[in-house]
Amino acid sequence: MAEVRDRAIILRSVAFEDRHRIVTAITEAHGRVSALARNSVQSRRFGGALELFTAADWIWNQRFESSELLQLQEAQALRSHEGIRLDFQKMAMASLFSELMVRVSPEREACLDLFKLHANALAALEEGVFSPTPPIALLNGYLAKLLQWSGNQPRFQHCLDCGKTLQSYWEAGSSQVAVLTMVVQAGGWICSECRIQGLTHIQERSEIQGIEILEVGTDAMADCLMSLVTPIRQVPLTAHASDSAHRSLFRVLEAFLVFHLPGFDRLPLKSLQFLGLESSLRSPLGPSR
Repeated sequence: MAEVRDRAIILRSVAFEDRHRIVTAITEAHGRVSALARNSVQSRRFGGALELFTAADWIWNQRFESSELLQLQEAQALRSHEGIRLDFQKMAMASLFSELMVRVSPEREACLDLFKLHANALAALEEGVFSPTPPIALLNGYLAKLLQWSGNQPRFQHCLDCGKTLQSYWEAGSSQVAVLTMVVQAGGWICSECRIQGLTHIQERSEIQGIEILEVGTDAMADCLMSLVTPIRQVPLTAHASDSAHRSLFRVLEAFLVFHLPGFDRLPLKSLQFLGLESSLRSPLGPSR
């Protein structure tokens, strides 16, 4: 029975029976996996390698290919991210990252980009000082990159109807933030001028019924676009929009994930309650996928 070695970051850890633990992790070469760690409860066998957010080198084996659980043999901690667990807000944000990764990452299928995204997001969270940049800017960068990775990146650069670009708002030199209407099902936004005309023409063209709309400022959208071309660890340094603007952007990105990413269910993200964020999942966005 061959042993497998890989680097893993703990996403979830639950007790099983009295002495064991089932851990779920995102790995460097095998995607999302779940493993049974025998005799790991109230034991020093794995040290702190099975703590939430911990990055570790794993060794596991599997008796049968069809088995849902790997058998974890060894785990050696590489980075514990203790700084996250010592700060309640950072821990809540890291928990939200983990929830998202559990939902998005493919099971037992290599996804190196997602592993790197998660690892670097945790590092940015642990090391970062988020004043005056709001911490939610990092979360929105994480969400935007998940959409980008999945191939479901919305059309954020220009108005869906008239083609007016986001760049044109900045070139106008106005100090006022314009409000964009995000059309979730159509995968983009329309400008205020087109919004006055209503949404009937978009419904007819896209054959979408019951359109869900949300609003977000051009300043937050600028941050969102910048995050798509910026390493996640640098996202807090490039963000300029306010906390309230990023809260609106969060609802937009969450709604886009739910509607456009196959398999992303509509169950509320539990960690949101600790971050004071309003979820867009309270309102139906149409048929679940």
